[in-house]
Amino acid sequence: MSVMLNNNPRVRISDRLERLPHAPYLILLGGLVLMANFIENIDMHGLGYLLPVLSQYWHMDPKITGYLGSTNFIGMFFGAITCGYLADRFGRKPVLMAAMVIWGIAGLLFAMSWSVQAVFICRFIFGVGMGAQVPVATSMLSEMVPSRLRAKYIAFFIATLPLGIAASGLLNFLFFPYLGWRGMFVLEALFALWVVVLWKYLPESALWLEFKGRYSEADKSMTQLEKGIEKNIGRTLPAVEAKYSDNPDQEIDPETAKKYSTFRELFSRRYIKTTIMCTIWMSTTMMAYYGLGTWLTSLLVLKGFVVIKSIGYVSLINLGGIPAFFLISYLVEKIGRKWLIVIMAVLTAVTAYVYGQSTVYAMVIATGLLYMFCQHGLNQSNQAYLPELFETRLRGSGVGYTSACGRLGAASGSIIIGYLLASYGPSAVMVFALAINLLSAVTIAVLGHETKGKVF
Repeated sequence: MSVMLNNNPRVRISDRLERLPHAPYLILLGGLVLMANFIENIDMHGLGYLLPVLSQYWHMDPKITGYLGSTNFIGMFFGAITCGYLADRFGRKPVLMAAMVIWGIAGLLFAMSWSVQAVFICRFIFGVGMGAQVPVATSMLSEMVPSRLRAKYIAFFIATLPLGIAASGLLNFLFFPYLGWRGMFVLEALFALWVVVLWKYLPESALWLEFKGRYSEADKSMTQLEKGIEKNIGRTLPAVEAKYSDNPDQEIDPETAKKYSTFRELFSRRYIKTTIMCTIWMSTTMMAYYGLGTWLTSLLVLKGFVVIKSIGYVSLINLGGIPAFFLISYLVEKIGRKWLIVIMAVLTAVTAYVYGQSTVYAMVIATGLLYMFCQHGLNQSNQAYLPELFETRLRGSGVGYTSACGRLGAASGSIIIGYLLASYGPSAVMVFALAINLLSAVTIAVLGHETKGKVF
């Protein structure tokens, strides 16, 4: 939609955005969001490494331990489902910052827990902040770059996941013997201070400001980006022709914009197919990944590995996700989003099952690296696809709703795996992971549509 303001033509933010070259300033702004996701992953996955220790300290059996793992994801469900609406209503940046403050404070409180009940409550609040951060950060990053660079930046965003998990494992491996579990959670919570950097240097999404009718602020935010890039490349960016709207009635004023972003529109005839797909797809994907990821260290302990070595092995195999970035960032543009997700979901299902059958050190490392390569490749493909399924006015709500479904899946996955371990052992867990990853692949194949090259 071309926009007019006071009967004068105005250049759309999307037109200005699409002409931007890849430059260090664009990388810098994207890096602020990427770093926020990196440290969030360090903190979030610290629980998975220390779950066996907490289980012993608080005398929890596998079922109760499973509930502890799921409590985090239940909190993330509430964070994700509310943050989408709030980000569409009040902006990407303030909601992103608030999310980091919440999980940082909750992490400190978790380290000071005095009872099992306090552990569960603090972890729930921690999850609220974590659940709010990821979908808002994804939406914001996807709105900061031209469409031709979007998949690459989202791939970078997801690449911080294996790096964060590996860094969390390395920190626990090096410092847990000296700090104990309480000290480790204090250390990880302090990373939330990155919010100060975001507050000072990260601009608000110009696309969101434009949709809200806050045109002067949108222009200021976009101009800041353009000037930073012009300074990098040493020349003025090419001009964009201002266009008159074909339909002046489509001009959006701030009050009208508030009414447009409604959560119930996700269930309208226009979006219901996409919403159904997102519900099944993200629930099953996150059920497999986070449900299983929470238990990876415990699974190795149950196979006879000691805790500290298990932490080291899980940290090491997560590095298998790093090479996936280089391949997926290419394939997501070559093959497209939809069918790449289907392929990676099938490969993740198979490698998860094979990893589960490994019993010796060499096989654990080799099959674990393959599994993490496929799993993180799937995550990168998912996150490149998700923001493109919704328009700017509904992106926060759509991504937030889908992420919330994923958190419910992750929470139930952690509980289900706890029961499977207690009743049937580690092998049953991998059969479960195989089945739900295949269900995710079928869902995308049947209900998905391609979004490659979509301009916001």
